[in-house]
Amino acid sequence: MAAGATAAPAPAPAAEAVKAAPTLVFRAVLSGAASLAWGNRRVRLDEDAWLVLDGRESCSVRLDPELRTRMFVVVVAPDEFEAATAGVSPADFALADNLRSRDGPAGHRLAAIAQGRDAGRGEAEEREQRIALVRDAWAEEQDLRRKAARIDCVKRATREQLLRRILLAADFIASHHEEPISLDEMARAASLSRFHFVRLFSLVHGETPHAFLRRKRTAVARRHLADGSACSEAASRAGFGSRSSLFRNLRKSTPAGAGPESCFHSA
Repeated sequence: MAAGATAAPAPAPAAEAVKAAPTLVFRAVLSGAASLAWGNRRVRLDEDAWLVLDGRESCSVRLDPELRTRMFVVVVAPDEFEAATAGVSPADFALADNLRSRDGPAGHRLAAIAQGRDAGRGEAEEREQRIALVRDAWAEEQDLRRKAARIDCVKRATREQLLRRILLAADFIASHHEEPISLDEMARAASLSRFHFVRLFSLVHGETPHAFLRRKRTAVARRHLADGSACSEAASRAGFGSRSSLFRNLRKSTPAGAGPESCFHSA
């Protein structure tokens, strides 16, 4: 530096970037089914599940016309997201983009919002429901992570990656339940060997992949029977292939004196 020159002041440190609150888009199917595609993912969404994506994610939706599909969408604005996640570190908060059961708290909340819209309830009431929906979804996410902790891995990143693979496999099973899926195909969807896939799937879901598939098919068959479908059609659409297979699975899952008896007598 030349004599007498004045050093330029050091630039002020750049302000730490603040992550903007996202817009969340929850999707469910009230009746029928739909195919959803985003990024390199594709799933089939029906009445058993819901899905949440970041609103910045481009998602294409194709409704199944044969089932008279009724789609249901709930958009959670950034300010509602912030109200729901107050006290949660932004670095910790994340909702996996996988199919989730409608039987859980978030699924029940979505049903309540749908009922509120049908009843013409006000926006103020739905706003509170949307905030509660994010909290319910986050509680389910934390429960899923606790189940993932059963996976015996030293590194957290490895455990999270294995959980991701198992969830992708569950989505594959749910989206292709009407097809004759083999264990090898399920394991390939998770990029795991058959042995490790069955062990990890059972740890996370509390049942084997085939039990998961049977339960899914049975739920789908029950809906078709309730809608008046013939036993053979319900069996085909659910993936059982035959009325006798449908009959056996309904018998296993139906208490005496309950459920659709028509197939029991005609199988």
